[in-house]
Amino acid sequence: MAAARSSIFWLSENSISSSIPTQLGQMSKMTSNFYLYSNKLSSAIPTELGNLIMTRAFHLRNNLLSSSVPTELASMTLLTQDFRLENNRLCGSIPAGVAAMTSHVTSGFAVEAGNFFGSTPC
Repeated sequence: MAAARSSIFWLSENSISSSIPTQLGQMSKMTSNFYLYSNKLSSAIPTELGNLIMTRAFHLRNNLLSSSVPTELASMTLLTQDFRLENNRLCGSIPAGVAAMTSHVTSGFAVEAGNFFGSTPC
C-alpha cells in the first residue's frame, strides 16, 4: 500500500494583489492544505479550484474576492478540516453542494461573516 502524501500550499499573509491563477486547480492530487488567506486577492474564485480533490483544508478568507461561490468547490469531497471564505466581497447564494459540506467539515466552515451579501445578485 502506498503512503499517503501530505503537501501544503501556503502563500498566506503576503500582500499578494492579483486574481487567483486558474492554473492552481491543476494541483489536484498534490495539495492536502490550500492556504491563500489574508492577502489582497481580487476578482472571482476560479471554478478550477474545485479540482483540488485531495484538499482537506481550504482557506481564502480575508481577501477582496468578489462574485459568487463556485458550485465546483463542492467537488472537494475529502475536505474535512476547514473551509474558510469569510471576509471577502462574495455575493449570490451559497450553492447547495457547498453548504452540504458542513456535514463533514469538522474544524471550521465559514463563508458569510463580514461581507457576504446573502442571496443578492452578483
